[in-house]
Amino acid sequence: MVAQRTGLSTHVLRAWERRYSVVTPSRSEGGQRLYSDADIERLTLLRTLTSQGGAISQLAQLPQVELARRVEEDRAARAAQSPDDGDLDLATARWRAAALRAAESLDGVELGRQLERGVVALGVTSFLEGVAGPVLIEIGSRWRTGEMSIAHEHLATVVFRQVLGWVRETAEAGSRAPALVVATPPFQVHEGGAMLVAAAAATEGWRVIYLGANLPAAEIAAATLRTDARAVALSLIHPADDAGLGAELVALRRGLPADLPLLFGGAAAEAYRSDIEAVDGEIIPGLAELRSALGALAVPK
Repeated sequence: MVAQRTGLSTHVLRAWERRYSVVTPSRSEGGQRLYSDADIERLTLLRTLTSQGGAISQLAQLPQVELARRVEEDRAARAAQSPDDGDLDLATARWRAAALRAAESLDGVELGRQLERGVVALGVTSFLEGVAGPVLIEIGSRWRTGEMSIAHEHLATVVFRQVLGWVRETAEAGSRAPALVVATPPFQVHEGGAMLVAAAAATEGWRVIYLGANLPAAEIAAATLRTDARAVALSLIHPADDAGLGAELVALRRGLPADLPLLFGGAAAEAYRSDIEAVDGEIIPGLAELRSALGALAVPK
């Protein structure tokens, strides 16, 4: 109910309370959070200000009257602006541009700041699909063409790992949630796609076992069996011509139950279609399609 009234996701609510103590709700006898009207008003003000680019780390320390004053000033300043300024496509474009500028400047602190603000301002789903995914693809493309260096790509990966890890952790899927193993197979060392999948799956209520990049098939299979995972998601980005990948996928399939779903995505997935189909795998073209697939798999047989 608080999420509906404030426009904040439950993930962001938990994160703000844990990291910034923006409000301190009381607890019922059963342990449920109990929010006051003042709490809801404060959260609504913070949601408004962060959606316009304010930093929650700074705003969280301000008294309620100051937050309200800033909101009124912001509304007055925006009253004369074009109504298109609130359009989601324009908003995501602004966050993408800001993130790319920071990456180009090798400014990891600013990149992290922009990404965290983007999560709060846009919501997790819009952020992942409209900002994080396109920015990672653009950085990867520029790296392959030589427009960005290895240092640019590595810095971006480090920052995205931190931010997307935070998104994943705030989802707080319970131990009874269906488990998904996420990784990249051997010699696939670019993990941006896997990180996106892990964050998206967590926000869909899955318990994510994130193994990172460049794992042998035997290790992926062992982790899947040990955690009783319901599916495996593998990201394939670069290279797109690894002659040994097919054998690794065959080994993975042999190490798992024959009907356990294998999901594949990433820029190089289509290049390996025959190998993927040989192990009864499924190519998932994007995050929207991933959510649909996970929704179907979440229902027990």
